Amino acid sequence: MLLIEAFFRFGSIGLLCAIGLLILRDGRNNSALLFALPLIISVICLFLSTGSENLIVTGPLAVVLRLIDMMVFVFAWWFGLALFDDDFHLGIKEWSIAIFFACILAPMRLYHQGFDVPYKPEYDYIISVLTLLLLAHLAYKAILGRREDLIENRRRVRVLFAAAIIAISATSVVMEVVLESLGRNSQWSMFVTYVVTFFLSIWAILWLSRLHPEHMAFRSTVDTSNKMISDPLDAVLRDRLIKVMQQDRAYAEHGLSIGDLADKVELPAHQLRSLINRSMGYRNFSAFLNHYRLTEVKAALADKNKSRTPILSIALDAGFSSLAPFNRAFKTNFGLTPTEYRTQSTSESTD
Repeated sequence: MLLIEAFFRFGSIGLLCAIGLLILRDGRNNSALLFALPLIISVICLFLSTGSENLIVTGPLAVVLRLIDMMVFVFAWWFGLALFDDDFHLGIKEWSIAIFFACILAPMRLYHQGFDVPYKPEYDYIISVLTLLLLAHLAYKAILGRREDLIENRRRVRVLFAAAIIAISATSVVMEVVLESLGRNSQWSMFVTYVVTFFLSIWAILWLSRLHPEHMAFRSTVDTSNKMISDPLDAVLRDRLIKVMQQDRAYAEHGLSIGDLADKVELPAHQLRSLINRSMGYRNFSAFLNHYRLTEVKAALADKNKSRTPILSIALDAGFSSLAPFNRAFKTNFGLTPTEYRTQSTSESTD
């Protein structure tokens, strides 16, 4: 049994190192893939410091490894969010959750390494519950964003990724809790984790070594910057789409979905997704809608005849559902708040 454990454990470590090297070689310009590196490092540390006593690292190095691997689920959460959100960045929420996990897990890790620090067994169950909630949130975001995603390959990977990350993470958490409650050796849960990681790593190696960096980022090799379309049918469909958006102001409809727009353009939803992504360069539906909405809002804010019109009214009329997402989108795209932009525009027109 020890030999089998060693095979899967050290085989997984080797495969994870290979994945990290492939990312460093081909994915250095892809921020989403770079988020995989701390996850890989933390998993390797976990595998080196847990399992059968004859195979684990001991001594002061084990303490360091255990303090690093305690963040494995947080790093998995970060990576999943970055993989499917083109605009993802580490904000207050992400850092706060990471710090919270570290503050609870660090004393637990040190206690189990023989240090005299305050510790209660209930902390283990609290962390297990919080970890499952974190993973559930990741799966929810992966599946929820599928509706907005315009990239067919990434839409499929969303489901596979959610299933894979839940399988490996929930297996570790749930089995450890169940086995400990039954008085069984919790190392069995780690063995299952080694096996799952091993086969997932083989899949990842094949994927990363076969595809080009732009494919790993779900990016097209076609230059869409000039919006030129060689297929006459695509040109006709694109013109029809632009007419519906610009003349009919379809974007101003609250809650407009890709299916609703597909009905207006008289196209199947999957064909419309491909058209928007391929011919106009947009990677998600919200960004596509916001382009038209923000263009209208920007013009209205710069119009001195509408200087007394409330910003919320302008945003709602353009299709935004509430003020918060509108403010966020406006600041992200233009670097100014709507109020700042209106003030700047009206003062320039006065001068």
